[in-house]
Amino acid sequence: MGSPVRKVCLVGASGTVGSAILSELLAARCFIVSVLRRSTSSSVPRQTEAIASILSVSPAFDTDELSQALVGQDAVVAAFPVSDVGQHLRLAEAAARAGVLRFIPADFGSCDASNSFAQECAQLYRDKMRIRGYCGELAARSATFSWTSLVCGHLFDKDLYEGYLRFHLDTCSAEIFDGGHDRASSSTLRRIGQAVVSVLRDHLEETCNRTLFIQSFNPTQAEILAALEQATSKTWRTKHIDSDVFLERQRRRFEEGNEDALEEIVFVLGTRDADWSHKDSFANRLLGLENENLDNVVSQVVAKHARAGKEPPRD
Repeated sequence: MGSPVRKVCLVGASGTVGSAILSELLAARCFIVSVLRRSTSSSVPRQTEAIASILSVSPAFDTDELSQALVGQDAVVAAFPVSDVGQHLRLAEAAARAGVLRFIPADFGSCDASNSFAQECAQLYRDKMRIRGYCGELAARSATFSWTSLVCGHLFDKDLYEGYLRFHLDTCSAEIFDGGHDRASSSTLRRIGQAVVSVLRDHLEETCNRTLFIQSFNPTQAEILAALEQATSKTWRTKHIDSDVFLERQRRRFEEGNEDALEEIVFVLGTRDADWSHKDSFANRLLGLENENLDNVVSQVVAKHARAGKEPPRD
């Protein structure tokens, strides 16, 4: 028997994660995919011609309006930032009211939001736990509504390319934390889309009302460095950093009102406390996802960097 999920509505389809999920949903060729966006949005999702419909709602994200827009959808995937937790709570409630079978909240990210230290450091993780909790409440009150959270670790290909992982392709230099020996799960953008498809198409029952952890691989910083040196044919310069000292400095900056420090906090937490492979809810095997090849992914990122006219410096 096939999955009861046929119609899928994606919210945030033009964003980094959303566009990757959209590509995999469309590539699966088994879903009728709609995109929900604010009426004031000027963003245009990729592959518009393959999207069944674009649903527009007012910027207020009113629960009643959202619910009406979602009637007839089997699944709703939220892939927009948790900057306003109220919008995500209203979207979940609207999905439940509309008779949606499965809701996937915007829990994709570097850290497990249930980590007490992560919650202490940043409101973001308290908000994500609030969304998880509310999804649980909605499921308990409904005979049909259910949810699945997918936690993916750092967005490896995007974050490596942009230097967020502290490997700087422009200068062939790296900042190595705590000796570079901690393993951290991370996922390519494509892997996130693959996981969403697997949940909705193949494993709806097994993933019901659960938080699951996925990865493309879980390398150490030392292993990433070795892959980069191989891909660039260069010896990289390294600077070693104590993560406790770094984290405390960023927490002080954030408390002083520097919003940029939150990204630094997320980076550290997603680097030193994010090895999903030992968790009971590690779901790669359940979802039929094999680890990707680190060397191949790193080589692809380096090649993309070179195509952009950013060749590494000569020795």
